Amino acid sequence: MRLEAGPLRVRLEIGGSEAGELAARAARDGLVLAAPGEAADLIAQTARSVRPAHAAVTARAPGSDLSPRELEILGYLVDGWSNAEIASVLRIGIRTVRFHLEGLYGKLGVSRRGEAAREALRLGLVRFEV
Repeated sequence: MRLEAGPLRVRLEIGGSEAGELAARAARDGLVLAAPGEAADLIAQTARSVRPAHAAVTARAPGSDLSPRELEILGYLVDGWSNAEIASVLRIGIRTVRFHLEGLYGKLGVSRRGEAAREALRLGLVRFEV
């Protein structure tokens, strides 16, 4: 599946008050809500409706080889932090942040921040918390 350009399209498969809260959060974060049955980049479901991963899967999932530091930096990237802000909070140099970003871009098969954020969300490497 290839993601389309533009804002991240999210389909909510959640009922009750959670759906309203998530819809409001998605709108604040600049996401576009997809109608039921419409193509979406990300599908939000309640935890109890998500099927567990099959234990017999042997292929490595994309992004599964990210280092703990790359995952940490990816979380800040998805939250919209600049390289300088990430470097400051992690107490590392900006060049080190760039080094880690280049590594995670390669592992995710992307070349830009927005693409990395979209791919991280699609793969479930990061998630929004309400």
